[in-house]
Amino acid sequence: MVRQASLQTELEPIVGPENLRPAGAYVVDGVMPRVAVAPRDAETVAAVVRYANERGLTIIPQGGRRHIALGNVPTRYDIAVDTTGLADVVEYEPEDLTITVQAGMTLGALRKATAKAAQAVPFDPSLPDEATVGGALAADAWGAARMSLGAARDFTIGLRVVTGDGLVTRAGGRVVKNVAGYDMCKLYIGSLGTLAVITEATFKTLPLPKAMERLAFGFAGAEEACRVPNEAIMRGLTVRSAVVSREGSRWLLDVQLAGSPAAVKHSVAELRSLAREEGGTDAPPPAKSQTRAVTSRVLALPSRVAGVIAALPKDATIAAYPTLGVARVGSDAPLELGVPSVIEACPAAMKAGREVFGDAPASLELMRAMKAKLDPKGVLGPGRFVGGI
Repeated sequence: MVRQASLQTELEPIVGPENLRPAGAYVVDGVMPRVAVAPRDAETVAAVVRYANERGLTIIPQGGRRHIALGNVPTRYDIAVDTTGLADVVEYEPEDLTITVQAGMTLGALRKATAKAAQAVPFDPSLPDEATVGGALAADAWGAARMSLGAARDFTIGLRVVTGDGLVTRAGGRVVKNVAGYDMCKLYIGSLGTLAVITEATFKTLPLPKAMERLAFGFAGAEEACRVPNEAIMRGLTVRSAVVSREGSRWLLDVQLAGSPAAVKHSVAELRSLAREEGGTDAPPPAKSQTRAVTSRVLALPSRVAGVIAALPKDATIAAYPTLGVARVGSDAPLELGVPSVIEACPAAMKAGREVFGDAPASLELMRAMKAKLDPKGVLGPGRFVGGI
């Protein structure tokens, strides 16, 4: 095993002394790396990964650290690789509706870059501005507008990555009509950096909506609150997002509409009428819920979401997405929910001995085989993914 002092000495000429960072700022689930580096380009990232691969060391790549709480406790953690130094626009073609950026760019900076052409990459605008492109992709981060904008897998058309042996490869391309070979982008997105370090991404862009409106309604029951947005979708209303929460004994539905001015105006009238049919009344937008120690993502069929959230403890905070079949639940300790769930964030002490991704999927052995192929020495984030991969 390479000693910490010599590890830093050996990495210094690879990344440059100015790109060494205090290791204490990169703790993951209570585990501190032996050294932290912040490469300024993809080639240096690859050099660091090759160094780790050759010496039997491990790496956890990270950007803005807004989603670093997701995942199991790492079994080993030697080098933190901070990608925030890779923050440039590589290529932007507004006419082609595509943009290529480095993985360390924040989502806020990405929005500013595309806003000049009245466009946007379809990441949910409610995601934190401090989150980076690479981190959001690695965590497959999403918010309430996923129902209309889609998930990252839907609008990511190309990635440049560094695999566990330090090989720089590309998946997909920089044009929308790209159908050659396997779609490896979908494999890397959501893998928490355990298959490869994302250094660059190409996205489809969308025009910004011409009009937006936000409405909120109060209901006596979760069933009625969840039924309204599903019915609104069936009627073709311009629903961008819909979130159901609980406030005391009432259930609140927070809806955002987006589209052309005429379509939004029509949808506002239709939605009000639909809410009244279900016993809903106009309400102020829900207050931001307090942060809890544990955040769990609960999965259910859209038709069952209302029943699942209605049965949750009274002190739990809830943000349910009835059209997606998902709810985020906040609590002071992990809950026995009785349905498939993932712990998205909780203190490291609560993770000890716990599989945060729930029951192992049927595809676990296939996932292990893929990990062995792309990262045979287990360099990248060992133990953090499903089943301790």
